[in-house]
Amino acid sequence: MSWSKYYNKDVKINEFLGNLYSHKEFLTCILNYEPKKVLEIGCGTAGMSIFLSYLGLDITAIDNDKNLLKKQKEIIKKFNSRVNLQYADAFSLPFKDNSFDLVFHQGFFEHFSNQEIYKLLKEQLRVSKIVVFSVPNNFYPQKDFGNERLMSKKQWEEILKDFKLELSTNYSKKYFPKFYIPKAFIQYMAIIKNK
Repeated sequence: MSWSKYYNKDVKINEFLGNLYSHKEFLTCILNYEPKKVLEIGCGTAGMSIFLSYLGLDITAIDNDKNLLKKQKEIIKKFNSRVNLQYADAFSLPFKDNSFDLVFHQGFFEHFSNQEIYKLLKEQLRVSKIVVFSVPNNFYPQKDFGNERLMSKKQWEEILKDFKLELSTNYSKKYFPKFYIPKAFIQYMAIIKNK
């Protein structure tokens, strides 16, 4: 399945707001840095970029799926937002060094190998001094796309050991419907800074 097929649905306002609410801690971390110019990588429905644009941030969102970019343009227009969408390869970003105050992505890194994550992060730290990312962790109940690596906080910290890790935490408490399944934080978030 391609990402454009995965996201080929109309985004309803309740889904848009629900997703933002489930990632409120993540969005708060981004906003705490008071960035002006921000890059989102692998933006899915572009919901987070749309929200951040409402707050006056200069947002650029990239993806390497041209069909998905068409869908994202429709969603951005529907929600009356200003997001600069660009086709780009995350392994070779078409931006100068330190072009952005902050780079972020949610649900991106879990689709790559450790070596690829290392390369991607080096490239992100080239265009910004701060990277804030979130992924579903080992308590996440399913593999939505199918190829996710649902890893623990400890496993992520091992992958990120060569970087300056400012924050490493789980968030987004999920209440499971069965009484014998405990409450769990189902997302992992990290903040990486240039050394």
